[in-house]
Amino acid sequence: MVIKKEKKIENKKDEKECSCGCGCGSDCQCGCQENGKCTCGDSCACGCQENGKCTCGDSCACGCNNMPKWVRPAVTLISALTISWAILTVGNQINRPCPYAFQSKSAGFIGNGKGVQPNGMMKMRRSVEMNEAAMRDFIMKNPKVLIDSVDAYYQALQAKESAAVKEEPKEAPKEILEAIITDSTNHVLGNEKGSFVIVEFFDYQCGWCKKTNQEIAKALKNAPNIRWILIDAPIYGPDSERIAGYVMAAGKQGKFKEMHEAVTNSQGRLDEDALLELGKKLNLNTKKLAADANDKSVQDKLNKNKELAQKLNLRGVPMLIVDGKIHLGALFGDALEDAVKASNAQK
Repeated sequence: MVIKKEKKIENKKDEKECSCGCGCGSDCQCGCQENGKCTCGDSCACGCQENGKCTCGDSCACGCNNMPKWVRPAVTLISALTISWAILTVGNQINRPCPYAFQSKSAGFIGNGKGVQPNGMMKMRRSVEMNEAAMRDFIMKNPKVLIDSVDAYYQALQAKESAAVKEEPKEAPKEILEAIITDSTNHVLGNEKGSFVIVEFFDYQCGWCKKTNQEIAKALKNAPNIRWILIDAPIYGPDSERIAGYVMAAGKQGKFKEMHEAVTNSQGRLDEDALLELGKKLNLNTKKLAADANDKSVQDKLNKNKELAQKLNLRGVPMLIVDGKIHLGALFGDALEDAVKASNAQK
């Protein structure tokens, strides 16, 4: 850690001042700048903060923007220590074989009789002696290398996330969407003949799926043109499949919507007894409910849904198709409001 000392410059109006406000002038020696950017961190004493607020502008690199003061340095320190540990232990790992490597020179690996090792790593061993003492000496003399690498990583990550947000949603394949809309075995809520179609792949044990289900149900009150098609995609195993089966079975007694809402708004684990209790509260025939839930037709339907999900390259739930466009993640807030407005405009 570099401890900065305040340096007062008086009567140097002819000298170009340091842009971060430290008062050092063009020959700034306080370490607060690198390539024109402030590098003070939380212990800023160069003037880049005023009343706890950053004054660096868009080029801020001091970590005082957009997060609590302790977050950036804490994450950076932990990351740096992790990298240090990895570097210091590489010497012990270099002699170990890579059991999962392809035994192919074209793939960049060569055999050595003991196993398979990366070709580049072997060359490194021949060109430089790698040992803990040398690496520790390098880290101690160049600690800023680790900090800079972590900062560069976070900047690149933020840029990537920002670009992802700006990406236009992809169109769902028309043949798949048409197959979903025309499949009479799918359960539909809202307007069954609405021209604005929302298809949702979900799991009843997924918290964001529950949130989406609750918010869309509310939105339907002000969106009479939305056709909401629900596709069970139980990705969390047998428990999720059982829950989906019971909701489908309730549909055979004309109570799909009621069971769907009961399960969506439930708290805690839904085992078979809990599902039967929900059915009892809805005045369902619980014996028929249990029989239908375990019928082969339910598993066949879930398998069909799985095939659809695979065709759409589903990697998680909830995933929705909103008016023909794929929407990844939960749907609520501004995105749902936009969908409601668009649906009403189609009437």
